[in-house]
Amino acid sequence: MFLNNSLSTQNDTWLTVREVAGLTGLPSRTVCYHCKSGRYDARLVKGAGGEQYQINLSSLPPETRAKYFSSKFQSQDNELLNCDETEVEAELYARAPEWARKRADKYLTLFRATEGLKGSALRNFLIQWNKEHENTPDLQTSYPCLTGARKTYKKHGISGLLAQYGKNKGVSSVKKEWGEYYKAVYLKEGAPSAQSCWYYTLGYARSLDPSITKDNFPGVKAFLRWIDNEVPEQAQHYARYGAASHNRKYAPYVDRDYAHVAAGAVWVSDHAQIDVAVMLPDGKACFPWVTAWRDFKTGKWLGWYVHAEAPNSDHIFYSFYLAALEHGLPQKVLLDNGKDYRCRDFAGGRVRRVKVTVDEVKANGMLHVIGVSPRFAQPYNAQTKPIERDFLKNKELFSKHMVGYRGGDVTERPEILADEIKSGKILTFNEFDVLFDSYIRTIRNRMVSKGKNLQGRSPDEAWAEEFKEKRFVDKDSLRLFCMRTSGIVTIGRNGIRDSELQVTYWAEWMSGVKGVKVYLRRDLQDYARAWVHDARTDELLGKARIAEFVAPALAETEIEKSELRDALAAKNRDRKITRAYASVSQAPTPQERLFHLKTGTDAFAVDIDPSPKILHVQNTLIDQAIKKDREMQAEHTADLSSFQPPERRKAEIYLFESDIPSKEDVMG
Repeated sequence: MFLNNSLSTQNDTWLTVREVAGLTGLPSRTVCYHCKSGRYDARLVKGAGGEQYQINLSSLPPETRAKYFSSKFQSQDNELLNCDETEVEAELYARAPEWARKRADKYLTLFRATEGLKGSALRNFLIQWNKEHENTPDLQTSYPCLTGARKTYKKHGISGLLAQYGKNKGVSSVKKEWGEYYKAVYLKEGAPSAQSCWYYTLGYARSLDPSITKDNFPGVKAFLRWIDNEVPEQAQHYARYGAASHNRKYAPYVDRDYAHVAAGAVWVSDHAQIDVAVMLPDGKACFPWVTAWRDFKTGKWLGWYVHAEAPNSDHIFYSFYLAALEHGLPQKVLLDNGKDYRCRDFAGGRVRRVKVTVDEVKANGMLHVIGVSPRFAQPYNAQTKPIERDFLKNKELFSKHMVGYRGGDVTERPEILADEIKSGKILTFNEFDVLFDSYIRTIRNRMVSKGKNLQGRSPDEAWAEEFKEKRFVDKDSLRLFCMRTSGIVTIGRNGIRDSELQVTYWAEWMSGVKGVKVYLRRDLQDYARAWVHDARTDELLGKARIAEFVAPALAETEIEKSELRDALAAKNRDRKITRAYASVSQAPTPQERLFHLKTGTDAFAVDIDPSPKILHVQNTLIDQAIKKDREMQAEHTADLSSFQPPERRKAEIYLFESDIPSKEDVMG
């Protein structure tokens, strides 16, 4: 049972608590505490007294490990003291590295071949020996070397013949404090150059000892050798290039067993930008993207979609839609989430990051409905997704042989690229789409591989042999995976008008929802029908087809008359549907409506007391006149002059008009 480090391997050395206590000088109880707290990489094993700790030697401090190895070698050397001379020679020879044993083997062979020879006879033998071994210089020698080797063997035995290369290993002209400073500036993420780190270290050394100059200071290679002796190669790589790079190059990998994975059971998805320039309909150059689904077991590409715009979740779902229509449904899918992609323009100068984010809750829901289980892989880890290695193969087999190839980076860019784009030699987007589709179907899926899964078969062959059961799914069940191919539009009098395609989508259910803002999802290979979604709630409203309300202006032929009848019939059906929505079974009478309105108003009314709390009589002028009139009536002194008729003046009668006085006479 491992407690802390899950990266331990079966080649690790495990020590008991007592052994670690002896090496570190710590009490056994303290060693156990370090195991529990995670300071040591430890595991529990069953012993005579129950479960006991075992500590991984690699998790102990460097000085403790050094003490362990020195004690181990010392014990081996002590064993040699108890052996006879022959056994010692054999043990020393066995311990020596192979390159050291080669020198001893050469001279031991020559000793046997030249036994009894000396002087000119030995010289002539060596001339002939060197001629016979012209192609193997390591076996050639000279008369002085051979005679010197005889003397050494006679004095020191086989150990004297072993090559002494590397006997100064570990001895360095670099002082420890210099090496530690160089280590601090060299082992830094970003991988600073060895030369720049040497300049920093030279300055540090001169700050401690001004007598140091560049001539008496160890060179760059001396510091690199010191680093190599002190720090393992994989540790240097981890410090200079980061954990992700170390994981790809040095960390233990899990060898996947595909024996229990059925063909078609698991699919893998990813995006890649293709390094080939193509021409869009508007005359602009772009580098298209491909979103693909690959079978996890056989490596066969099942569905792919080439698009000019940067990838998004719609492209993932639509390519899944294409794959599912042809090959049925998988049991599981593996895809990235939150991964950044570099998106470069055709000049390669500007680089922007495109993050593809999939709504995991939505994706789980959509896939769960059709019986597919999603799994989101760790971004940027090509070890978890084999499809990322396919993109490199596509680059070598397809992209590099296309007109308009730009290379993976600036150093790979062909000089002719700009001329190909400017002169219009590059393919159009549609031409490239056709070629890429043909490449995947006729080349990539039919290419033989000697990997452990295919074993000399092509992906198509492996799929044909191992794919047993197709989980068929109806096209309508996959409608949510279709591309969102329109902006927000409004359902009008004649339905939904697509201004780009110049077509109108109509269904009878639209009669009741005119004016609602919607968007369309369509199969890009079948524009005849579309699924209409509410733009506000994403709710599916229904399915629609291309249907134009168009008829000839003057119907004369039978065909034109038939078209006119169809258009009028559609219009009549729309009117009937609209009237059906507006029809009522029984309309209320005016009295009922007024009563219902009063009842509804009463729901908002508040009970109030109609009588005022304080009464105040206002005495007005009219009240005073009425009071006086009543008093006069009571005293019979009422003024009755108002009841006399007005006095009439008698008009004079004139016999002649000349007798009538003028206005001046009257005024005078």
